[in-house]
Amino acid sequence: MNDARMTPAIWAGIGTALSCGLIAAVGIAINAPLFALTLDDAGLSATEVGFLMTFAGLAGLLCTPLVPWLMGRLPIKMVLGGGLLASSLMFLLYPTTDNIWVWTAIRFGFSTSLTIIFVASEAWFLELAPAHLRGRLLGLYAATFAGGFGIGGFIIAQLGHQGPATPYAGALIMAAATLPLFVLKAPPATRPEGDEAKPGALLARLMIAPALFVPAFAMGAIETSAFNLFPLWVRQVGFEDAAAGYLIAASGLGNILLQGPIGILADRYGRTRTLLSVAVIGFIGPFLLMMVTAPAQAYAICFVWSGCVTGFYTLGLMGLAERFGKGELAGANAAYGGSYGVGQLIAPLAGGTLLQSLGPAGFMAGLACMALTPILAIGLQFHAQRKS
Repeated sequence: MNDARMTPAIWAGIGTALSCGLIAAVGIAINAPLFALTLDDAGLSATEVGFLMTFAGLAGLLCTPLVPWLMGRLPIKMVLGGGLLASSLMFLLYPTTDNIWVWTAIRFGFSTSLTIIFVASEAWFLELAPAHLRGRLLGLYAATFAGGFGIGGFIIAQLGHQGPATPYAGALIMAAATLPLFVLKAPPATRPEGDEAKPGALLARLMIAPALFVPAFAMGAIETSAFNLFPLWVRQVGFEDAAAGYLIAASGLGNILLQGPIGILADRYGRTRTLLSVAVIGFIGPFLLMMVTAPAQAYAICFVWSGCVTGFYTLGLMGLAERFGKGELAGANAAYGGSYGVGQLIAPLAGGTLLQSLGPAGFMAGLACMALTPILAIGLQFHAQRKS
């Protein structure tokens, strides 16, 4: 795709995909502390909270292989609009009950709808982004996505986790996000056909280049543990509950401002070298958080640390766009989302167990170890290439 073909309709499609990523991230950032703090108020242990959070990862893992199938049968706008409206409905259901198991079921449905939004919008975005602008646009996508986390964190910090105000705000935001789908005219996404539309396309893409998908696993693990368990960590280190929302907001701001520089570094020094650099920072950050004595210190550290961890996702998407063609992107991005879902499934229970058994320091050590996985994957890939 060259400059002559970058029509207003294509830019409208890129903007629509960006808006879907933004709003879905807002929903996650509201939902995670809302769920965690409510469970903690109900007297559940950190391990029990972590266990119930794994259902969100399970939802994503089960739903992801079906997204190419949906995209092969329905227009992209219908897929995204359905996901947004379903997410809005999940928020409306929260205030209707105080039963923990029903809340967990609602969270399962919420994660299912968000998985559809993320995988479908990312595949559409990758298809529309021209090669000569892809790095910058992916940086913009990641920054927009991260901005949603910051907005969501700020909303729950202001409205609190008790009462219906926060769920109703989330429902309104998710529903309003459907407007660009109806207003803006954009090119349709290429519909996966044949084997590419089958759930098995996920595994096929994964086996072609497994190292490309490890950054998504790492970010899914770190992000899910951090955003869901930071509210409990905040309480254990003696900070006020509002600090959890501001911590997420600070992380989101770092994600927004650092994706551009990470993209520039990737263009200049290469994607692999840049990934190694941000992974090192991702490893060091949690150890610095062990030493904080005031919320402001944690905000500053998370600004940089979370921005680098989000770089895992940005750099991984760049690798997908370089490796796979248009017809393969839906399956490849489903595999990428599946890798993210595996991280979501494994990490919360592990993080909650560490937080309960070893305290805040053990939880942070676990986050640090998760950041090592991209480094290990690159090392194994390099070793395999040398042997061949």
